[in-house]
Amino acid sequence: ELNSGSYDVTVSAAGYVETKTVEVGSPSISGVQTFELSFDIPAGSNPEFKPTGTILYASTPTRVRDWDLFTVPAAGGEITQLTDTRDFEQNPQWSPDGQRILYTIGDLMSNIDVAVMNADGSNSTRLTQHPESDKEACWSPDGTRIAFVSQRDGDIAIWTMGADGAEPRKLVQGRHPAWSPDGRMISFTSGQFEGNDEIYVINTDGSDMRRLTQDKRFDWFPSWSPDGRWLAFNSERFGGQELMIANPTSGDQIRITVAELTFEQDPTWSPDGAGLAYQGKMKIDDNGELMVDEISVGKKRPSGTFDIFVVPSTGF
Repeated sequence: ELNSGSYDVTVSAAGYVETKTVEVGSPSISGVQTFELSFDIPAGSNPEFKPTGTILYASTPTRVRDWDLFTVPAAGGEITQLTDTRDFEQNPQWSPDGQRILYTIGDLMSNIDVAVMNADGSNSTRLTQHPESDKEACWSPDGTRIAFVSQRDGDIAIWTMGADGAEPRKLVQGRHPAWSPDGRMISFTSGQFEGNDEIYVINTDGSDMRRLTQDKRFDWFPSWSPDGRWLAFNSERFGGQELMIANPTSGDQIRITVAELTFEQDPTWSPDGAGLAYQGKMKIDDNGELMVDEISVGKKRPSGTFDIFVVPSTGF
């Protein structure tokens, strides 16, 4: 049942997203009205998604919290452990050529630095050694620069530096940086400008900062599609933490996961843009029902632990 007013209808088909508006007037005498909208979806916009390649991730597989780095085939299969130290290794990211891994190393009780190693886990080198923690590092598309989050001057801010750790430069207050595929912009999350966590983009020289989301709930973890046309992120605006994609030029947004009271976080696009990997918390019982825990009267959260999921970029 709809009240009178304007309603946006958005269709997503992998590389195609379009929003149109329908005007709903007073209901007819019969109480039923039909509204038609036409969407010109290009042929081939929604190909079958087949997970390929290798997913890199951090995990603490035992009750003793000791984060290490692992890889697993995107289609499922044998897990390979890359690190096994007393330090916490987290936030890994493949280099653009796939030959190296950028990650963070350290301990929350002491300090965290940005480090790099070979794709097989060998030859680890710390790129930062500052008294304040440096984290959430990501490569520029050409592999010559690195963006990371630091509180080294008092602000929680995004900094950039050379791939060898040289010439660190503060860019903007925020976190969760992600470099655009053309190398010209960085998307990020910040609660410093509107009092609420929103998604922004900014040029790498610090100019032309723009806000992409405007919602009373948190929006986090932006991730660029390989062609630069879309940003995936997760949002709390629907009750859980759902995945959305946005057009960074027009601002159009669409929800691509519809499973309330679940957590879908930190999305990463597949190289062909047809799929997304993310960390999620969603447990299904034998009857196909979502399992939740009631943490207090009227408040629920998903059961289970965080796992790695892969879905088409059209969602589920």
